[in-house]
Amino acid sequence: MNRSYPWSSFCSTLALALPLLLSAQSNGTKLQGLLPSGRVNVEVLEMWSPPKLAELAQRLQQAAQADPTWFQEQVRQAVPGQPLPYHPKLGLTGKEYKEFLALSDSVQMKPVRTAHITVEPTRVGWRFGTATSLAALQNVEIDTVTNVVRSPFGELGAADPITPSAEQQATGPWGGPRWRLEAVDTTTMSGSVAQLAIGKHLATGRTVILYDARRLDKGQLAARESLFLLVVR
Repeated sequence: MNRSYPWSSFCSTLALALPLLLSAQSNGTKLQGLLPSGRVNVEVLEMWSPPKLAELAQRLQQAAQADPTWFQEQVRQAVPGQPLPYHPKLGLTGKEYKEFLALSDSVQMKPVRTAHITVEPTRVGWRFGTATSLAALQNVEIDTVTNVVRSPFGELGAADPITPSAEQQATGPWGGPRWRLEAVDTTTMSGSVAQLAIGKHLATGRTVILYDARRLDKGQLAARESLFLLVVR
């Protein structure tokens, strides 16, 4: 007996799938203007901060580790977006804590070396080829049909895009599509957390590639990749 597919079921399926399809098409269009095909040079940026800030941050971290319950309670009670109120248990004097907060605004991302990437078009999007000099990106694939990224850490799904903001002091404002994976078993503390974002740096117009991924094994860091790249124009 011939049974037709219920029209209501078709409409429901379409309603669920349409936003995903439109998002995938939108990201694919954006990437066409951001990802140059072939081999291109990139600047590798790393976080830089004054040595004094590193010293103060280390002491604050040691103080937090000495009494984690107290420190976590201070964080819980803190006003969102505001620094913790000063307390001697932070391991710094009042003057040093003010200096720590002031120096925190001086953190910057600075170029440390030049590398190259190879962007290869695929049937469903793009892939960073094996000729890419940064091993962490090799064979990472962006599927613009299903709007996912396939990586050694797992499959990253579409996430909220990065939005240019004045709070991006270290890099300068930039924004673009982002994919994210958060798959950690809270019982075993094993799994992976990763994100890939490709966007445009507002001040320079250059393409930004952010790739950050971690794999945990029973609470221990088993693997870590972290890259912030600016395509050389």
